[in-house]
Amino acid sequence: MYLIKQVSEISGVSVRTLHHYDEIGLLSPKKQENGYRYYSDEELSQLQTILYYKYLGFPLKEIKSLMKQDEDNLLPHLKHQLNLMQKEKDRLLTLIDTLEKTIASTERKMTMTTEEKFKGFTFKDNEKYKQAATEKYGETVMNEAEERQKGKEEIVADGFNNIFFAFADNIEKGLPATAAENVDLAKQLHQHMCTYAFDCSIDVFSSIGFGYAKNEEFRTNLDKYGKGVGQYACDAIQAYVAQERK
Repeated sequence: MYLIKQVSEISGVSVRTLHHYDEIGLLSPKKQENGYRYYSDEELSQLQTILYYKYLGFPLKEIKSLMKQDEDNLLPHLKHQLNLMQKEKDRLLTLIDTLEKTIASTERKMTMTTEEKFKGFTFKDNEKYKQAATEKYGETVMNEAEERQKGKEEIVADGFNNIFFAFADNIEKGLPATAAENVDLAKQLHQHMCTYAFDCSIDVFSSIGFGYAKNEEFRTNLDKYGKGVGQYACDAIQAYVAQERK
């Protein structure tokens, strides 16, 4: 049996946090006759499970719900957590490998492929984008884009990255999306698409821009460049499109 101060020292969880867990009914040790609350070994195991879930990003409300599903048996939780952590381990190992290659390529002036640069990041789902684009613009258009990009994959990726990072920089500077600098970036993006993807009409480019803001997956991935980049780029593209239509 352990007093709250001992549990705090053993687990690294503050006394204040343990009191909070008690208050919300997440982990409530039984009060003894002397008025003190003591934690049993079983409750320490429950605390360990709570900490695993917290590490994996679960909010306390959800952890409480999960813990109540099978209060007398922690094994399902431990198996569930092991599965989640193994996935996290695989992702981290992939990111470590990507970082090591990036450092090596910088130190030794080596060239990384586009796939290597973004391996392990959640916004690399190129196959999903390719499929969505194929359904929207047709297989002929996408085959043409692949032919144009052969052997130039790094140039293509760098071009897109430079433009979207520039949008992110302009957000930081406080420039409105429709500022001349952003309209020029939208023009560069249009030209880049026309050069390395397909002969993108102004109407199709406008539609692509709206996709950056309205398609949740695309917007989320563009926002990896900086918060709000998806909507910001969309607004800049529409300003450019309006200018071109005059």
